[in-house]
Amino acid sequence: MADVPDPVPVPPLLRAPLRALLRGESADWPSAATSDDAAQFVESIEQNGLGPLVYARLSDWPIRSRLREIAIHAAAGETSRLADVRAVLAAFERNSIRVLIIKGTGLAYDIYPSPELRPRGDTDLLIAEFDLEKVRTILHRRGYTSPLTSGDTLAIRQQSFTRGGHVYDVHWDVANSPVVRDALPFEELLVRAIAVPRIAPNALAPSHVDALLLACIHRVAHHHDIERLIWLYDIHLLRETMSADDHARFWRLAAERGVVAICERSIELADEWFALAAHDRARDWLIEEERARDEPSAAFLDAGRTRGAVLSGDLKALSWRGRMRRMRELALPPIGFMRQSFPSAPTAALPALYVWRGARGVLRLLRRVRPLPH
Repeated sequence: MADVPDPVPVPPLLRAPLRALLRGESADWPSAATSDDAAQFVESIEQNGLGPLVYARLSDWPIRSRLREIAIHAAAGETSRLADVRAVLAAFERNSIRVLIIKGTGLAYDIYPSPELRPRGDTDLLIAEFDLEKVRTILHRRGYTSPLTSGDTLAIRQQSFTRGGHVYDVHWDVANSPVVRDALPFEELLVRAIAVPRIAPNALAPSHVDALLLACIHRVAHHHDIERLIWLYDIHLLRETMSADDHARFWRLAAERGVVAICERSIELADEWFALAAHDRARDWLIEEERARDEPSAAFLDAGRTRGAVLSGDLKALSWRGRMRRMRELALPPIGFMRQSFPSAPTAALPALYVWRGARGVLRLLRRVRPLPH
């Protein structure tokens, strides 16, 4: 998956007013803010996915008209996207395919007052792996196209399908990395799933406890602790819906699945930005021994981690047979993928391209996995 850079930072002068606004408090535009501050603020808000939320809460800030354009753009395709999601869910139901709507779309129609307040570029679906071919067939018949993958089957556990402005990201595990992908098995999520009738009568999403665990895992394990504020706002809203029993179950599950450190990091950031006061943290529900355990998933919090370190961690999480298979698939992707990657290359050049791709891959192992911040 492509790297996602850190969003442009919120100008220091505007961090406190933004926090207050998103906490439901009144906030004035700072008189000392310059036109450069305003331009950076708008760019940051858009990249952080907060444009519609901020616009909905503003009255007289000078950047309101620019945020209005962002909000209109976010809302423009919501009706057609919902209609398509409903049609896809109906097709899945006719073919006895069980599916969960995860991440942005599920949350948009569950915990946000209006779905357009939660911008998203795709609709994420979670299925059982044995249903993948049926899903591909259904989406391809509906005009969706999907690129060939590199054949790295132990590290690519999702596939994108695109048609015009609609994109589905179909997952058969909650994460690509074997370090954390078994934290929330599909069958287990399905048992605890909740209905999302605002999407469709047959729409299901993970329970709030499971959705919170997934949100914490996703932003750290998939995006290496990038502080994108809409992901933190998801975490904040989910926590605000939860009872004391829910919080207890959440931390117990995090301890059982070895993801306490990455959950604590995500919740710490969400509380810092959006909560009136820190509450229901790991220390409130887990004993010191549970919080101090050595968790392989905590390595995702290392901002200086290289791609080689990520690969090493993934390999350690696999069996010996899995490690050998992973290395073989990395070295020898399918010919179809190579032709897709090098469409103008003659067939005779493929052996040399395999060597060139392998050498480039070795060099990439030395690079940091997280892009340098702005």
